[in-house]
Amino acid sequence: MIENGKQASEVDLAHEVLAQEGRAMYFRDLITKVLEKKENQIHFLPHAMAEVHTQINMDSRFTYMGKGMWGLHEWVPQRGSAAQEENTVATGGAAGLRRERLLAEIQQQDCISAVTEEESE
Repeated sequence: MIENGKQASEVDLAHEVLAQEGRAMYFRDLITKVLEKKENQIHFLPHAMAEVHTQINMDSRFTYMGKGMWGLHEWVPQRGSAAQEENTVATGGAAGLRRERLLAEIQQQDCISAVTEEESE
């Protein structure tokens, strides 16, 4: 736990807030809590919120959960190999993974059909 909010970075405070909360939070609520903990004088709130949001977005400890919600990367279950994850990201997430599986099934069926045709000739 971070004792002194003035010493810690905003992104570290955001990590602490999420860890204490134990669930994903809407980005404005998360950033508001971070700025409250930071206890620095804020001259322009939208600029301060944008800065913290950018830091969270660039830090690999956080993951975007959708609909403005942010959580910790450690909460996301890890599946498959690194190669599968790269392929999933490259093809568009879960929809891309479904496409890849469907393509693999089609290719397998084509191979089986080709072998069956050769045997029947």
